[in-house]
Amino acid sequence: MLAVLPAGLFALTMGCGPSAAIHLIQPALPGWQQHLNLKAETALWSTDGKWDRVLAEFPPPGASTGRSLVILYLRLPAGVAEPAVAAKSGPSVRGFFIQARGEYKGLSNVVGGKIAVAGRSTAASATRELDFELKCEDGSLVVGTVRARRDDWALQQFETRRRPVDVELLKREPKPTTATRKGP
Repeated sequence: MLAVLPAGLFALTMGCGPSAAIHLIQPALPGWQQHLNLKAETALWSTDGKWDRVLAEFPPPGASTGRSLVILYLRLPAGVAEPAVAAKSGPSVRGFFIQARGEYKGLSNVVGGKIAVAGRSTAASATRELDFELKCEDGSLVVGTVRARRDDWALQQFETRRRPVDVELLKREPKPTTATRKGP
């Protein structure tokens, strides 16, 4: 584990409970929306041999199935147990979370954090287990565990039909920033 998990996430790591559980901390939002504990019955992953992709869709607090409130999508280098997150160069974890409904709906990209990945098999029945603490560009923090089952078709549908623009932006390598000096 990377950090002390909120109550309820320990059960997920022991094999019972939902496939994904996160604690979403959104300091910029008011009241009850600052701290959300979300669970999902299903989490998916796929690979092309170079990149693994993970998708978890979370219904509102208190539910484990139903229409998505929050979507978490990650692209990570395949076969790396503790990949760098949002590095300025080289292969690293890139991703986003989307609040899909409500007054504060929108997308926030992952800009830092830590992640640990377990499971290297690429068999059709293989799983990926992720423990993470991810920082997002809007100041949010996503802490959780995902146990994803392989589903190439569902990930392809998400990437090409549901969120093609958002996914394409993640595929672009970050451009290194260089300081330039103008003047004499």
